[in-house]
Amino acid sequence: MQQQTISTKPDVTVNVASIPGDLRVAGWERLEIMAKTDGDELQLISSNGSIQASCDEDLILYIPRQAVLNIQHVSGDVNLQALKGPVSLGPVSGDLTMNDVGPVSLDSINGDASLRKTGPLTAGTISGDFTLRVANGTCAIESVGGDASVRDVNGQVAIQSVGSDLYVRNVRGNLNVNADADVALYIQPLPGHTYIASAGDDIIVRLPPQVNIELHLVGSDAENVNVNIPGLKFPGDSSTYDLTVGEKKEDIAQMFLTSGDDLLVTTQSDVWESAADFGVEMNDFGSWGVPPIPPLPPDFSERINRRVQAAMERAQARVEEAGRHMEGTGRRWEAAMRRAEAKARAAEVRANRGQVNMRVGRWDWDLSPKGPGENASTPTDEERLTILRMLQEKKITLADAEKLLAALEGK
Repeated sequence: MQQQTISTKPDVTVNVASIPGDLRVAGWERLEIMAKTDGDELQLISSNGSIQASCDEDLILYIPRQAVLNIQHVSGDVNLQALKGPVSLGPVSGDLTMNDVGPVSLDSINGDASLRKTGPLTAGTISGDFTLRVANGTCAIESVGGDASVRDVNGQVAIQSVGSDLYVRNVRGNLNVNADADVALYIQPLPGHTYIASAGDDIIVRLPPQVNIELHLVGSDAENVNVNIPGLKFPGDSSTYDLTVGEKKEDIAQMFLTSGDDLLVTTQSDVWESAADFGVEMNDFGSWGVPPIPPLPPDFSERINRRVQAAMERAQARVEEAGRHMEGTGRRWEAAMRRAEAKARAAEVRANRGQVNMRVGRWDWDLSPKGPGENASTPTDEERLTILRMLQEKKITLADAEKLLAALEGK
């Protein structure tokens, strides 16, 4: 264990070199920087008003809360907390956890990213799941490989690509998101703001009971688009709609939704029992309670039944194909056993052909014929079964079994 401490100013710049292990940085009120590592090398160097930190294993840093933090690269996990100054983080090979931090700029995260109470956030690629709870400022992310859950953001949210499901709740700013699977939005539209969402599968949107908004909807077909808002006449005969909800104003909110499957917009306040299906940590609603679920379309059960039936037919086809494969394998096994037994019977009629020593794998078989004073005996059923059992347990190959059965003639 190595440890160093140096005095510094409140807004010092701390540069962390490439860390081969995990990194943990916490802010404190002291005008000091303390570094700890479980490795053999630790450097904490003051140069031109900034601090350079490096080590050969895991690193723990305590720095002033207002410090500027620049991290080059981390091979393990990263945990940052209680930092008010800007944070710039290079590639991270593991997971990222942040709590109570200021402005954040991320390069790439190879694992999951879980952030709570941040300032403005910009990020490149997050390969795993992404969770953001409470952010004061813009959230802009290029791509998330897994699920994404964003809640309580006082600013606009832009996520170019989400590989799986996306859940968004309580965003006070423009929204522009795209997900390959499902999208769930719990939005209170603000005047003059624009909300854009596209999904490879379903979109479900919960709006407040009193709302002024223009809806621009694009679904996969007419039966998959449904708008359930009291007082709004919804024809339900098309896959695209341009609708106005509430009063038409100059600064009315705009919402553009494009769905690859079902698309549902509602203001109903029933319990959203299925909300946990969208994204990660969907059971964590804090003081908001469980969000409401809208009523299902009239033919929803029929559509689900059709999908289930199709899935069952595909599964049955796979089972039958597997059965045919196993049946063919069984026939080949039986034929191999018959060939081995035929070899054994043929060996009985060939006797006294010299000494036979055979080594198969780790087994050394003494199969020498008996001398003139000893009566040569035919192979017993127990001996054959022993060889066949070794073949069945894959301790020997079929060729080895045939050789052993043939060699039993001299025993």
